[in-house]
Amino acid sequence: MATTPAQTPAHLARYIVQSSDVLSDMRLNISEEGSERIIWYKERFLSDDEIVEHVVENATSTLQWSIHRPKRGWYIHIRSPSFPPGVHISLTPLPQSSPYHAEAALSFSCRTNAPPTYPGTAAGSSALPKTSTDSDDTLTTDPAPHSYPPTPPTNPAVRVHPPSPRSVHARLVSIPPAAPITSFVLTPHSLAHVPVAQPSLFGRVVAALKNHVPSHSLSFTLSPLPVGSPDTEAPPPTPEPLLTYHDRTPVWTARTIHGVLELDAHRAQEIGVQTSFHVAVALTYLEFLMDRESFLAATAD
Repeated sequence: MATTPAQTPAHLARYIVQSSDVLSDMRLNISEEGSERIIWYKERFLSDDEIVEHVVENATSTLQWSIHRPKRGWYIHIRSPSFPPGVHISLTPLPQSSPYHAEAALSFSCRTNAPPTYPGTAAGSSALPKTSTDSDDTLTTDPAPHSYPPTPPTNPAVRVHPPSPRSVHARLVSIPPAAPITSFVLTPHSLAHVPVAQPSLFGRVVAALKNHVPSHSLSFTLSPLPVGSPDTEAPPPTPEPLLTYHDRTPVWTARTIHGVLELDAHRAQEIGVQTSFHVAVALTYLEFLMDRESFLAATAD
């Protein structure tokens, strides 16, 4: 059933995240709010050593991103099918020394068009916030997601066509040499959730319960971190969310997902990364929050 959209600011794009009706397939569908048209979906596969999830564009059955985590141990990697072998974007826990540290917060870095800056710092500053993703490896191997667009297949089946060495070289040459790297942080939050339009009495009761759930709900934000350093000793400003996920999953259900993704479309366009990448990161973090106790236990092994 299509969801009736609430009044939404023009700069926000809203998507419904919904578990498949067939629970055994562990599939998530992402559709435009107010429409039954599925734009992307995520499905899970198992390899010998990894749990792999594919984020697929529904209209063309094109694999957009793959999410990789081990059956045992800890790491979360995101890849485009046209990344060179061995190249990926890692989501890593923030160290306690980071000013943006929060329980279950994760960070990653990727190339963008225009990272935000602290007030009073130069837009071209190359300094990055000191997070666990800052390393020479990150700066030299993390590619720009918008610089490696996957080629839509002609066959309806999902296919991955690895780029030829010549095409990889051509695309690498086309990347602006000064393309900056932006760090992002994913953080749980317990703000009031998006209300259902014209709810019934029962719906209002459920909404009230959901809006008082503590930070262990599945709601979260995705925010770019400003480049450079603040001019004063004061704590850095709270990053402005680029994407917010509002959890609407009924409190008595298990292993089902229902929520709303809100993406600031104007800022996303300025950053220059594909919308599917933001969606893939959000779905990755959503999975992390659902199993975070297992993830945290793995880090202690």
